Amino acid sequence: MEQIGAALQETLEPTAEIRKRGEESLRTLQSSPGFIIQILQLVVNEQQQIAPQIRMAAAVALKNFVKRNWGPAPEVEMSQEDEEQFRNMLLEAMFNTKSNVQEILSNALYLIAQRDFPEKWPELVPYLSKFLTGSDLNHLVASLASMDQIFRKFRYQSKSTELWKELAKCLQSTQEPLTLLLRNMMEVCQQKDNLGAAEIAQWLKVLNLIAKVYHSLCSQDIPEYFEDHLNDWMPHFLQLVQIEAPTQTSSAGEPTTLDELKHEICEIFTLYSQRYEEEIAPYVPDIISAVWRLLETTGPDTRYDTMVCAALEFLSMVSQRQYYESHFTGEGVLRTLAENVCVQNLLLRQQDMELFEDEPLDYMKRDIEGTDVGTRRRGAIDLARGLCRRFEDKMFPCLKEIIGILINSGEWIKIDIVYSLITAIAVKTETAKNGVTATNPIIDINDFFIAQVASHLNSNVNDTPILKADALRFAVTFRNQLAPEHLMTTIKASDALLSSNTPILHKYAAYAIERILLADTKKIFSAHNLPVASILQNLVAAFDKDPKAQNSPYLIKAILRIIVILDDETIRHADAIATKLAQLIESATKNPADSVHTHFLFETICVLVTKTRTIGASLDAQLLPLIEVIFREDIEDLIPYALQITGVLVSSCIARNASIDQFSAFLPFLLSERLWARSANVPAALSVLEVLLSVNAQRVVSENSSLLLNHVSRLLGSKTLDQYGFQLAAAILPSIEHFEGQAMTFLLNTMFRRVQSSKTPKFIKLFIVFLCRFTILRSAQDLVRSCENIQTGMFGMLIEKVVCIEMPALKQTTTAPEKRIIAIGMANLLAEATQQLVGQYGILSYETAMLLEAASASDRAVLSPEEEQASMYNAEGEFVNPFCRLSYAPKPPQVAASITNHKAYFAQAVLVRGPGNVPDTLRAVPPEIVNYLQTIQQ
Repeated sequence: MEQIGAALQETLEPTAEIRKRGEESLRTLQSSPGFIIQILQLVVNEQQQIAPQIRMAAAVALKNFVKRNWGPAPEVEMSQEDEEQFRNMLLEAMFNTKSNVQEILSNALYLIAQRDFPEKWPELVPYLSKFLTGSDLNHLVASLASMDQIFRKFRYQSKSTELWKELAKCLQSTQEPLTLLLRNMMEVCQQKDNLGAAEIAQWLKVLNLIAKVYHSLCSQDIPEYFEDHLNDWMPHFLQLVQIEAPTQTSSAGEPTTLDELKHEICEIFTLYSQRYEEEIAPYVPDIISAVWRLLETTGPDTRYDTMVCAALEFLSMVSQRQYYESHFTGEGVLRTLAENVCVQNLLLRQQDMELFEDEPLDYMKRDIEGTDVGTRRRGAIDLARGLCRRFEDKMFPCLKEIIGILINSGEWIKIDIVYSLITAIAVKTETAKNGVTATNPIIDINDFFIAQVASHLNSNVNDTPILKADALRFAVTFRNQLAPEHLMTTIKASDALLSSNTPILHKYAAYAIERILLADTKKIFSAHNLPVASILQNLVAAFDKDPKAQNSPYLIKAILRIIVILDDETIRHADAIATKLAQLIESATKNPADSVHTHFLFETICVLVTKTRTIGASLDAQLLPLIEVIFREDIEDLIPYALQITGVLVSSCIARNASIDQFSAFLPFLLSERLWARSANVPAALSVLEVLLSVNAQRVVSENSSLLLNHVSRLLGSKTLDQYGFQLAAAILPSIEHFEGQAMTFLLNTMFRRVQSSKTPKFIKLFIVFLCRFTILRSAQDLVRSCENIQTGMFGMLIEKVVCIEMPALKQTTTAPEKRIIAIGMANLLAEATQQLVGQYGILSYETAMLLEAASASDRAVLSPEEEQASMYNAEGEFVNPFCRLSYAPKPPQVAASITNHKAYFAQAVLVRGPGNVPDTLRAVPPEIVNYLQTIQQ
């Protein structure tokens, strides 16, 4: 524990060298048995000799350890006993700590629960529920906060038997004590005016967490208990949505706990009105009145935005339901909603304009990236759209009149509202990836572009910047509906806007260029009809005009998209771009940049290196020194990218017939254990190693034989990284003779041990694919010899006891490329090792044929770079690319590329080549399989 404390102390030091030493020590210590237990003991140790900052650092280190090792690729393998002991200790520790430390431990608990609850940790929720009946507010908050995180998945996960079983268990433990807790908390409401500000804050915090937990538990279906006790919940929610707490103040426009509580209750009202109409019907008139009153009495401050948006969402939802139609069809109700609710909440406020000028990235995220969920504008647009769909005959004339008045005013702030209203009316369906997919024919998008959008785009680049941003967003939103000439107008205007005095317009312009070119599936735009040289020059210059440009990916994404369409003629002007990209990498090595910007920076370099290769140019001199800095200074987040770029540079040298000697000094770092110890580095390091082995295997292997085998062994022993173990094993197979000692025996024995002791369906699939790849890279007879060298009869046992038994299960898990390898590999086995497979010839033929006809599992390899990049964003729109995979990095060449029809190759082996060696073998193949193979043999 003292060593851990000393390492943590060093991580807090201001001197970079000492801090780095502490981080290294901590990384070394985490592999020691009992590390996680000891660091938890440091966190809960309140003795005076343990400084508070050390306890806090220990809590953060503990959470980071959990994040890395309870995720998809753990760096430290823990025994089940150690995991169970730690879980129990963590649970107890969370209730014995306070404030920030408690919050960090609660987060760590949630990370563990994501993987282990309920299978490995069934007692978690019952344990948490015990504290709901107590009076200790600190314990209540800890228990409810953990439940809120754990139960949140019930809001968005698809229905399944397993999920509902889990939900039923959670409800069993929590539904009654949660209802009683709400009742107890509402008793405090009568005396709230006598409470101090801190007591009210704590009371509201508990109520807010109760509402969050209740919301999650009701999201899949209305639980029977809660349905029976609706009268314990809805009247209290109605009361809470109308209460005031003057002592609760906001800082920097952030919502107070009361604002958050009202927001949560509005979301619950929306859920119930949408999903459980009949059950909530008696309360709906009061709810509509309460929500409408909430909107009328709430001020314009930004602290209320998420709450107002939730209230608007509720009105939007109930307006769509025929069940509630009478509440909206009264005289003047719709016009009042349009003028007093929609238009008023679309009007830009002073704080919005300040955000546009002072925090442009935040403004853009709200405006174009979908993070405006929770803003008044988004709520108002959704309400206007909903009312148009439900009451089009009444709403459209009303909105058309309003739009005419706003345009005729000539005031830019009112025309800004027009863009939102036109979009609300016109959009019928849209997706984040493709933009609008269907529009309302009432609005002619191209006419509006000609009448309004084009003039805003083409006016002086420094005039009415917000309208220009609106115009660019409009063009992107309707990029599938606008005529090509209007999209061309937008791109050319964007080029001009890159020189505007308003930096945010550079980002909007770049965003428009990137989105429009990405959607250009018909290849309308090219280097011949776009001013690519001007656009690139202006995009590069825009980085220099805004010191914050590295915190947004818009400019670099646009540069990538332009470089993708460059041809051999226009790529000759790439030097200036390469210089700028090198400067951006250098900057990223000194100051961390936005992760998406960093990713697309390296994607751009990938494309640029590949494109310049075709004209015999080299970017090595500009890039290699920067890559060396990344490796030398151990910049963890950039190393996977630097590795992949190194692989791209090596490939480029090979393609140009240039020497790769300059990369020789890089080998010791590439193969160092420290590099391979980080999971994120492994696939990137492999991509380089495969290239080097393909051209200079003897040198790579002769100098690093034992190190390579150690890496293979460690990876094959890991249940989460074993796919990379097989990838490395396949890479060294062709040069196995250059290894010291019995390398082939070591390789196969390592795999056999996993098969015997801790096989998984994934491992078995990879193992069989590897065996088939072996016959392609070497030969079937070599596989027989290698197995027999380990033990006489080993090959027969391998085929009979493993391959034949496990083959049927592969039908559900193999991808199309894996099936191709199995088909060719099995063909080689049956045709070249026929004598050794007489007893299994029929079953191997049958199972392989059945596998070829089964549907393939999904496979990432068939994705385009653009689709692959899109898959790197999760459902919440967050960029999640743990292995920093570059979509544009060259893919390894296909195995046995000369075999263009793998099914015919397999059929020919079974029907002709195998029987040519052992005539009677075909009798063992079922007649229906023979018929099938005859149909695909041609």
